[in-house]
Amino acid sequence: MKPITGSALGIVPVRLGSSRLPRKAMLEECGQLPLFLHTVFQASKAKLLDEVVVATDSEEICQRAEDAGVRALMTGPEARTGSERCAMAQPALPEAAILIDVQGDWPEVPPEDLDLLVESLRDPARPSIATLCCPLDSEEDFQNPHVVKVVKGKQGQALYFSRAPIPSSKAGVFTGDPGWHQGRRHVGVYGFRKDALARLPSLPDSPLEEREELEQLRWLASELAISVISSTGRPRGIETREDYEAFLTRLSPHSGRT
Repeated sequence: MKPITGSALGIVPVRLGSSRLPRKAMLEECGQLPLFLHTVFQASKAKLLDEVVVATDSEEICQRAEDAGVRALMTGPEARTGSERCAMAQPALPEAAILIDVQGDWPEVPPEDLDLLVESLRDPARPSIATLCCPLDSEEDFQNPHVVKVVKGKQGQALYFSRAPIPSSKAGVFTGDPGWHQGRRHVGVYGFRKDALARLPSLPDSPLEEREELEQLRWLASELAISVISSTGRPRGIETREDYEAFLTRLSPHSGRT
């Protein structure tokens, strides 16, 4: 195989197991592509990424990627999170100074947003980890534990991520007024400088991560700063069957590569 080269690379971590939506990555009801390949081809439109590869512990996923002309890297099954899987694939990508982790169930992230992450990470004055956010649209999103919320400070760095409604009031009521500029819906994409990504698997466990089931809380608990950049769109992740059906509706009448 030709070596994977490039100073800025995208990695789509993919696994078959999913408790909320079995075999989510391989859902192919649009008749053209499984879900994870929608994500790969969308990410491949980013101008600042030299290549987008798949990282997986599944032979089935690997074969499906290669059949579509996408290079796949096999990792061990012990990865606890998508970003840990990216870190496991990192030794095969020695030239990459910047790596963008696009979770395989986020097929609609604007490629321009991935370029924004690369630009942020090229600035040595900014944190070595970056992610995306967009506005909270509704009370339903605010209360939904499948919708991750992020609160950031004045300098644009993450203060906290949660499945709970944050920032909240005593009444716990959602408000979309401009004063809520610090509260946003998190978009499941991360950018790393290479040293930051390599460090992730060795970080100590965090009770915050375990309670919320959010890997980025382990990074915050280890005092790693995370830039939070506003998305140019309002992409949504696929967590449930309803999410996937909504994605198919948005995809129609188009098919194939999103």
